[in-house]
Order: sequence, then structure tokens, then C-alpha cells
Amino acid sequence: MNSLNIVSWNVRGLGSGPKRLKVLNHLNDLKADIALLQETHLSLSAGHLLCCSQYPAMYSASFNSKQRGVAVLINKNVTFTHKDTVTDPEGRFVIINISIQNKDFCIASIYGPNFDDSSFFHRFFTSLSVHSDSTIIIGGDVNLVLDPELDRLSTAANQRTWRSASILKQYMNDLGLCDAWRSCHPNTKGFTFFSPVHHSQSRLDYLLVSNSLLKEIKSSNIHPIIISDHAPVSVTISREVPRPSGSTWRFNTSLLKDQEFIEFFKKEWATFLEFNDTSEISPSILWEAAKAVMRGKIISYSTHKKRKEKADLLELGNKIKTLETAYAASAQEHILGDLKNLKLQLNDIINKQTQFQIQRLRLERYENSNKSGKFLANQLKINKEKSTITSIMDQTGNVTHDPAKINNAFKDFYQNLYTPQINPSEQSINSFLNKINLPKLNEDQITNLDSPLSLSELHEALSLMPNGKAPGPDSFPAEFYKEFWEQLAPTFYKTVKFINESQSLPPNMNSANIILLLKPDKDPTSPSSYRPISLINADVKIICKALAQRIEKVTPHIIDFDQTGFIKGRHSDDNVRRLVNIIDFATIKNQEMTILSLDAEKAFDRVNWKFLIAALHKFGFGESFINWIKILYHNPNASVRTNKQTSNRFFLGRGTRQGCPLSPSLFAIFIEPLAAAIRQNESIKGIKTKHSHHKISLYADDILLFLSNIHSVNETATIINEFSSISDYSINWNKSVLLPLNSNAEQGLTIPVKSGNTKYLGIYFSPKISELVLLNYTPLLKNIQDDLTRWTNLPLSLMGKVATVKMKILPKVNYLFSMIPTQPPLKWFKTLDSSISSFLWNNKPARISLKTLKSAKSCGGLELPNFHNYFLANRLQYILKWLKNNPETNSWLDLEQALCGKINLSDLPFISQIVKRQDCFKSININATLTAWWEFLKISKSSIQPCKMTPIWNNPDILINKKIIHFPAWQAGGIKQLEHIIINRRFITPQELQDKHGIYNFLEYQQLKSIITKKFKYRDNDLKLPDVVTTLINFSMNKTLSKIYKLLCNLDNN
Repeated sequence: MNSLNIVSWNVRGLGSGPKRLKVLNHLNDLKADIALLQETHLSLSAGHLLCCSQYPAMYSASFNSKQRGVAVLINKNVTFTHKDTVTDPEGRFVIINISIQNKDFCIASIYGPNFDDSSFFHRFFTSLSVHSDSTIIIGGDVNLVLDPELDRLSTAANQRTWRSASILKQYMNDLGLCDAWRSCHPNTKGFTFFSPVHHSQSRLDYLLVSNSLLKEIKSSNIHPIIISDHAPVSVTISREVPRPSGSTWRFNTSLLKDQEFIEFFKKEWATFLEFNDTSEISPSILWEAAKAVMRGKIISYSTHKKRKEKADLLELGNKIKTLETAYAASAQEHILGDLKNLKLQLNDIINKQTQFQIQRLRLERYENSNKSGKFLANQLKINKEKSTITSIMDQTGNVTHDPAKINNAFKDFYQNLYTPQINPSEQSINSFLNKINLPKLNEDQITNLDSPLSLSELHEALSLMPNGKAPGPDSFPAEFYKEFWEQLAPTFYKTVKFINESQSLPPNMNSANIILLLKPDKDPTSPSSYRPISLINADVKIICKALAQRIEKVTPHIIDFDQTGFIKGRHSDDNVRRLVNIIDFATIKNQEMTILSLDAEKAFDRVNWKFLIAALHKFGFGESFINWIKILYHNPNASVRTNKQTSNRFFLGRGTRQGCPLSPSLFAIFIEPLAAAIRQNESIKGIKTKHSHHKISLYADDILLFLSNIHSVNETATIINEFSSISDYSINWNKSVLLPLNSNAEQGLTIPVKSGNTKYLGIYFSPKISELVLLNYTPLLKNIQDDLTRWTNLPLSLMGKVATVKMKILPKVNYLFSMIPTQPPLKWFKTLDSSISSFLWNNKPARISLKTLKSAKSCGGLELPNFHNYFLANRLQYILKWLKNNPETNSWLDLEQALCGKINLSDLPFISQIVKRQDCFKSININATLTAWWEFLKISKSSIQPCKMTPIWNNPDILINKKIIHFPAWQAGGIKQLEHIIINRRFITPQELQDKHGIYNFLEYQQLKSIITKKFKYRDNDLKLPDVVTTLINFSMNKTLSKIYKLLCNLDNN
């Protein structure tokens, strides 16, 4: 934009939704960059209702819902930095200080008293005067006229001169302010208010600006009096602000609900193909040309429709303006009558348009406001001033505020980031890869990966793509392809086949727009603090998604279980449980151990393509699939979008695009050779158990190393440096952290890392496991309380607030529950429930108890989350994993089994609480899981001592000569639990033992029978498990948490 349009308007009340919508629509029609509103009549708690997508930044002062109230709204297209705000407790002015384009502005919206009150102006200008060094813009209804001759049209009897007018003029003179409209119209009569009672007209609404802006004023206008009884007043100021570069058009998905448009597009598409789909034109060119032509057709359709809708409004507005000018000149009654009729017609059109919008909004609110989803999420967002980047540090170290320079700084940063720093030889890459053993795909997997992409695969890939995502440079989102798939598919499929045959993407399909997301708690002036998201075209994304669907089926077979990031069936909580077990193992066994948390620099963005292709070959991928990767990574280009600015395109030479469906799997393949090299290096020592050697844990690019000595740390650093020299991978050693356990880790290191607490996958760790609750649960509770306080005054129903808790609070809490085994104190749960209750009832006494609200809907509740049950459910999940006991797929199981010694991990739930005396109970994971299990048995009133699954061997409950027993021959013969030796409430006979199990040892038989008979009264008890226990342990591993939680809630209701 190269100008700043400021509109001041007394809106005379915004308490009703339809009125607010009319005002906001009209401000949009007036192209207001900054809107100064008076008489909003909104209470402090209702001020947020003025915020909308077009005007996300709002500053206001309130008095009550019946009178006064002022506000400043700032358009989303204005890049600014907010400094401070001054609000009047009486709701008559609000002053904000902002910086636009590195220039300071003091902007005020003012509503003067409707009586002569000079003290008000003294008070206002005193508040304003401290900012006299800034450029001042004041807009508002001052309720007086500065020039009785030019600013009023009335009878002599109604003429009045207030002392306040003289005071205002004096302050204007002292502060160097001018009347913007009068400066542009020095001798013209113009009025902003019409009094139907007195048949008088006055100019009460002003825009007062610093004299320094006079030379920059392009125009100032009084607009027709509609919607309110005051006219909006505007001033347009020239600003040397670069226009947004590049196209900002984006397909409007609401057109897909317009049947007329759908028929229009189908007809235009068919017409285009009829004249252009010939053998002389390649499918790629045809496809690109079709998108370009259709884009133009859609823009033309939308523009025509919009102009048609606004034509009547524009014509009536011009007529009203003409009559207002005529009436100001002659004050003839018939002109006033015509003016009233035209305004009625205009208001009728506005009312109809507004009513249609309201019906649509009410439908959306009715359908979505009380359930989790995008609509509710948008209501809960923090009202951020801007999503823009107001300043950035360039490569020279200078901080710039200019949007064009900011954009260029990011372009330089990412152009440098995506430029390879090395060009490794094939020999050096193969030398590294040949030293390690990597699994290879089998023939069936290779065949499936290499087969041509089918139309059904592409359609399935499209169906899996979510709606509502930002499109790529061509501006066509996934919804567009879903709606018109039948029309687009034949041409698109020909293009896909042609791309594969020609081994090349069309240039426009290989483009992307990079948008930036600021990482939490990072310096916003540093380009490296932002996460780049590549918006690629939906057609390319369909191809990538189809290929990703294929590769995701084979990655679980070739990527070691140490890697859990983005691999089907693997979860981040496995990594954290393993880490806790490592700390426990080292502590319980008093073993020296160092945990090294690596900080990888822009890992996804530094992937060397040459190495990636070599790794694909090493894993045994076929040529056809690898060719697809080469096609997608051949000369891709991108531009950076910031603050409505689009940089020049630049080529990418490395990296996997964050936002591409293929990237997670490709990165897992890229990083796996490093993990394998560390695993297979015998000089690197980790934690050894009977079945495994624990050295490394990965979640995508988050890497932990478990190393038993300093030599292992240094050897690992050597391998990483070698890997970096052929892959562009880079570790920031200064930001990597050592977590020493029973050792002085920093002595003898060859890398500059420091020891201390570390954060892994969002969880804070220290060498003391006991500190997990303090480090994580305490700050989470504070964060939740702050969120609930902020949401209290939002216009949400009780059901909407319950949905808010489910959508915004539950995931945060559940994440910690899944990661941290230790139960937070009961006080923590009570405080959380109390805070939620205050939120639900607006800090008033609860009208329905939390217990009732937590009940199922069938029982009269609203299914408000029961957080204690969620904690239990998270712990009980591990009982099921114990029973399956597959340490090959869950390495944390191997560690827990090692901590159990001779006791089988899967037997623990069926041993009595005597297990507390065993060393394994010192493990925080085992302790927490068994404690939750025993609480579940108590809640469900279940007794499982004894039961058919009670273990015989290595069971502390079954002792002979005060020692646990284990008869290897019996176990080899299939006898493990009580159900194998107690049948129909009797002990198995020696003959049955010999016939069924091939075992005959009379002494062992008599010993076992004696202790079992003495310990367990099996003749009086059925060994059958209680139904509720059977239900729990038979749950499948699909949606286990939800199933266990529902089971616990049902127990609460019974």
C-alpha cells in the first residue's frame, strides 16, 4: 500500500450483532486502514466483539453498554508495532502509540461531551501531550463546531458558541494540528450530523492531524450519512510504503457453494479443452495453461459478481452525496424529503445483505460454537495485534523495520540456508554407507513402490488432504480439486504420466511460497527463530501424498525402532518412557551414564539430496521410485512471503520442504545411516541389557544419546562430524546439553557442550526424576489458569465452554499424562478442577456440580473431562503393553524387564502388592503403572488374588524355603500360571501332569502343590478374572486410551 486511509465515525451504538456487522462491512467498503469509532456503547468485557478477520487489532475505552465508548481498529494489512495505550475510565477517549514504517504515530479516538465542558479537553490533551514528539492523528465526534459559519446550517436561534471550541483551537495551535477536511475544502460547507428534531446540520466530526502531514494528505472526505446518524469522515495520507509484491489472489472456497459458479467452471473447462487439448501440446503445457486461463476466468467471474452486488449501493451513495451537497447549499425541504427516501432505500439494501450474512453466521455458530473445531478455536485465539514481522536483523547485523527490506532479509537468509555448503563425492558417501549394515526392501516392496501411480491412488491421496490449508503459488487449494475432480482428473492424470516419462516437472509446479511461523520463546528479530513452511501447489501435493502413502508402508520395516518420529505405529511417549527408564536404570544400578541431547541446526532444511539419493539406493529402493524423488527435487524454487511482500524466486539446493507429505519419511531415511553408524560402533558404549544395547533414541531430528563414558561421547562426535561432511547435517554443540548421571561428564570432552537440565519433546528433565512434577506440571497449571482467565468473558455457552476445555486444556494435560509417569499431587487436580469451574460459571457459584458435568450425556452430564481418570487411563495403557511384552518394537520394555530381574514383566499385574519389596518397584515407570493398576482394581472392586493368570515362577508370593521358585522343565512344558495346574478348583494330578506336559518329578510336584494349596484357597474360589478386568486386558491397541477412560467413567457412574 502507498497510502494510509483513516476513517473516523460516530457509530451510535454497536450493542447489536447486525449493527456491528453493518459497520464493519462499511468500514471495509471505505477501505479503512485505521478506523476511529465513537459511541460504541460496549462494556469492557464486550470490547472484543469488534475484532474480526479484517480488523484483528482493536484498542478501546468503555463506560457502559448504554453510552459513550471509543475504539481504534487497525486493518490486517497495516504493518505496525504497538507501544502503549492510554484509556479514559469515562469512556471518552483512547490513545494508542504505534510505529508504522519506523515512524511514530500517536492516534486517538475521542468522543466529546454534548455540553460545554472545557475541563474534558484539558484532560484529554494533557494525556496526549506526552506524545507530542510523535505524528498526531485525532479523530472523533467533539460535539462542537470550529467555524460556526461554515460548519453549521441552522437558524439563528440555534447558533451557540462554546468556550470548549476556543480551548480546542488553542490546543490545536499549541500542538501544531490542523483540520484535515477543512485543509482540503477551505471554503466548502460540509456536515457530518443531521438533527431531525431541529432540521439542522453540523460538522461535529473531525480528523485533526499534525501539520507535518499536510503535504502528505491526498484527500479528505465526508461520506454519506448511513447506518448511523453521523457521517464517516476520512483522510488519505500518502506514505512511502511499498506495494505488496506478487499476486495475492487466492481461490475463494465459498464459490464452491455457488451452483452458478460450479456450472460456469465446468463449461469453461470443457470449452478450454475442446480448443486446446491437441496432440501438438504436451500434457504439462496444457495443464499449466489450463490453470492460468481458469484463474483468469474465476477472477473475472468473482469481480463481475462483486461489482454487480455493489452497483446499486454505489449509485445510491452517489445520489445521497449529491443531495446532501445540494441541501447544504439551499436547505430546501423537497431536497430533504428526497434525501430521506434515498437513505431508506440504501438502508433497506444494507439490511438485506446484512441479514443474509447473519443467517449464515448464525448457522455456523449454531453448528460449531459448542463443539471442538476451527470455529471455536478462532474464538479462543489470543487477540494478537498482528501476525506480521515488524523488524528483523539482516546479514550485516542491522535491524530494519521496512517491509521490503524485511522480506529481502528473509530471502537472503533462506537462499543461503538452501544453498549446499558441501559437494560430497559419491566415493565419500559410499565409503560411509558401506561401513554400516542397513536393511533392504524385499522384491514385493520394491515392485509396489515402483509401479506407476494410478488414478485411484491420486484420488485417494487427494481425499486424505485436509481442507482449509493455504494453497501454493497457483492459489488453488485442495477443496478446488475435490469439487472438480471428475473434470480435472483426466487431464491431470495425463500430466502425471508425462512428468514421469519426461523426468521433469513444469517450472510452475516446482515452485513454492515459504511462510514463516515464529518458534516459541525465540528472538523475533532473528531470521533463524522462524519455522519455514513451504506452501506447494495442490497438484504437486497430490503426487507427493500418493508417493508418501507408498513409502509409509515400508519405513517401519527399514527404520530401526529407535526412531519413532512419523513412523506408523510408533509414538513419542515411547521415547520419553525409555529416557525415564534409562535414568532409573543408571540410578538403581549406580551406573555411570551420560545423556547427550543434540541440537541439530535446521535439520530438515540441510538435507543433502546427493546423500539422500545414495541412502535410498542403500535401502534398496527401485529406480522408478527414486526417479520420482529426483523429479521432485530437480531445481525447485521458492519465494518468501512476509507482510504481504513476496520475494523474488530463488532456487533450492538442499533440504526437505516442511509442508510436503513426503518430507517426514525422506528425513527418516536420511538420518537413519547416522543412527545405524552409532549403534554399530563397538567403541561406543551405552546401556547393555540381556537383549539389547541402548545407545540412541530419535524422534525425527530430536536425538538423545545414552553413553556410558566420555570416550563414547567423543567417539560419537567423531561419527557425527564424518556424517556431516557428506550430508550437510550440522550439530550446534554449544546448544547441545549433557545430562550427567553418577558422573562428571564434562571432563575430557572434545566438544563444547555444557551439562544441565534439558528439554526433550516438550518435557523438562533433570538428573533427579523426582523433579519431573515440579518442572512440568506446575508451569502447565499456571498456563491453563491464564488461558481460562482470558477466555472467561468470551460469549460462550456452557456447552461451548465444556468444548473449550476438551479442545484446548485436555490435550495439554493429556500430553503430560502420557509422558510423565509420576502422578501430580491431589491438590493439583483440585486446583485444576476449581479453575475450570470458575471458568464455566464466570467466577460465580456453580449451578451444576462438576461430578454431574463429568457424567455421560446419557446420565445428564456434558462429559466434562475427568482428569484423574485420564491420568489412570494413560498409566493403564502400559499394563496392556506389558502383557504383549514385545521389547523388539518397544525398547523401553527391554529396560523395564531388565529392572525386574527374574520376574517376568507381563506377570507383574497378577502378583500381589508384595512386589513393592522388590527392586523393580524402585523404577518410577513400574511403580506408577502398578499403582494405577491397583487403584483400578480398588475402584472396580475386583480381586485377582488368586486368578488364572497368577504366575507360578519367580513370584514373591510363592516361596519354598523362603525362596522364590522356578522349575525350568515345568515352564518348558507350558506350565506358567495357576490356570495350568488348577482345573475345576482342583490341583492337577501327577498323571495329568505327565500326560499333558510330559513332566514327572514327584518331589517338585508335592512341594508346589503344598505351597499353592496353603497360599491360595483355590477350592473356594473360581480363578476366573472379574469381567471388568477381562474387558480391560482384552482391549486392542487401537484407541486404547479412549476405551480405558470410558471404562473408568462407567465405573464412576455405577
